[in-house]
Amino acid sequence: MGGRSVIPFAGWYQIDKANMRRLRAVLTFVLWEFGPLLALLALSAAFSLKVAIAGTIAFILADASRRLWRRIPFTRIYLLSSGLAVIFGAIDLWAETPFMLKYEAVITNLATGAAFVAGARGPRSMMQEIAGQRRETFPDRADVRHFFRLLTLLWAVYFFLKAGLYLWLSVTLPAGRAIVARSIIGGVSLGIMVAVSTTQGRRMFFLCRRLGLLPVVAEPDQPKTP
Repeated sequence: MGGRSVIPFAGWYQIDKANMRRLRAVLTFVLWEFGPLLALLALSAAFSLKVAIAGTIAFILADASRRLWRRIPFTRIYLLSSGLAVIFGAIDLWAETPFMLKYEAVITNLATGAAFVAGARGPRSMMQEIAGQRRETFPDRADVRHFFRLLTLLWAVYFFLKAGLYLWLSVTLPAGRAIVARSIIGGVSLGIMVAVSTTQGRRMFFLCRRLGLLPVVAEPDQPKTP
């Protein structure tokens, strides 16, 4: 009995360790890709706006140098987050009052959702590009590519829904409470999305296949039936 109880636990432990490694890799990737926006928000909350702008620009320059030195590609999502951080910071810096701080989370999520919609097009969708940046390999098949397009669109829907919720919070709550609510909701929901996309991708793929959402592709070792 002891042997039978240890083997399933050992298998679960190995799977859990693999999922945790994958999750850590994804979280690290997200932090770097959204680093400019995260730096702007964090520095704006702790210091003056000018310090936040200067720190964000310094972060972008340092990270760009790191990417060039290590030959890390500039992904579409990184260029988007860097551009939004600079634009929002410049508007707040020139305005008499930092009004963009109230709505920049809404605009950021709308722009990110639009970028994911656009990123679903092309030979490699944005989520497949992100997976490739994590050095994960997948079969070059039509069903795999289509699954990544669906996953990219799912992320777009997530950002659009979050933008609508953030807009409602900004209109109905005081600025301080809205920021706290956005931080909690955004952090928890993003963590869930990352965890599901990272650890449940295989199950989601087969679920989409059972639902008929993916093109039918013959297995490599099985010839197509006429």
